[in-house]
Amino acid sequence: MRRFLRLLKSALGRCFDHDVFGIAKAAAYSGIITLFPAMLVLAAILAASNQRELLISLVTRALWRILPAGTATAAISYFTSSQDRPIPLLITTSVLTFWTASGMMISWMEGFRHAYDMPRVWGLVQERLVAFYLVLLSFIPGTFATGLVAFGSQLEKWIVLRAPGAFHVYILLAWTGVRWTISAATSVAVLAIIYHYAVPRTRPWHTVLPGAALATIIWFAATLAFGFYLQHVSEYSLVYGSVGVAITLMVWMYLVSLVVLFGAEFNALIHPRYVSRNSRSHSSR
Repeated sequence: MRRFLRLLKSALGRCFDHDVFGIAKAAAYSGIITLFPAMLVLAAILAASNQRELLISLVTRALWRILPAGTATAAISYFTSSQDRPIPLLITTSVLTFWTASGMMISWMEGFRHAYDMPRVWGLVQERLVAFYLVLLSFIPGTFATGLVAFGSQLEKWIVLRAPGAFHVYILLAWTGVRWTISAATSVAVLAIIYHYAVPRTRPWHTVLPGAALATIIWFAATLAFGFYLQHVSEYSLVYGSVGVAITLMVWMYLVSLVVLFGAEFNALIHPRYVSRNSRSHSSR
């Protein structure tokens, strides 16, 4: 435990040395301009489905559980609106979403390089392509985790209806534990993928798992604490008016980016990546 606390303290100190707080601001900016266009595209896709009402209901429930308390209402308005979205608008919005999401990933990649004291090895084009690749890789397990949260309550009802009455409570407790365990494991997997591929010269997977697990725990705790703060302490709507929700979501994105970058600093302390002299001299040219 003492060693763990020392590592946490050292990782926090490295965050100041490597300007993690400045990098997190850049990532949060890219994140907030990614979030709303992504919801616009998702809402249009759901609106074209035959099961529109059911799917929108499930997605809105997921947003209530994933986003900090007090900010989900603005996000849900994208799904409850009946306004038509032209096809050209959706195409350009999708491209914009993909581009800004890769921008957020590039900001994280910069923080990872600082964490490992690595020089810039990739060029601008290669770095952007790697960022695109990571966005796609993260999308699949991230969608699975979100779907599990969204459909979890429906599965609970289905299980309870078909289970013996005496075992309802035990089944609910077991299923809730399984659901959140899978969600947490998926979050760890997504972060491990990002940590593993976001820097050159990848190493074995076990070298990125400690930071991924730590970042997942801190992320869950920070989201709950931030949601409690918004509900019971903050009056952001009085201070920022109509843009209050957007600013609040940006703060949440900032906290998420801090957590992700802190996990990389933690990994760098446990399993540092050594760069050869040839690589350093090549990058300096």
